[in-house]
Amino acid sequence: MNKITGFLSMALVLTMMSCADKPAEVKKEVIVVPSAPPVIVVKTVPAKATTVTLDKNGVKVESKKVDVVVKKQ
Repeated sequence: MNKITGFLSMALVLTMMSCADKPAEVKKEVIVVPSAPPVIVVKTVPAKATTVTLDKNGVKVESKKVDVVVKKQ
């Protein structure tokens, strides 16, 4: 009985000591990056740019080439 009481009292003391420690103050560095300006699309995509055909042999996908240019403002 004495061993059980001693063990529980030591566990209680160790638990109290571990909870009493204050965590060290952590300083974090924050880097702010400005957002990019919006991109404006000048050329529209053709109406039928991609064609998908499904038959008993499988799926066939055909697409037309579209030129895209991104300009900064």
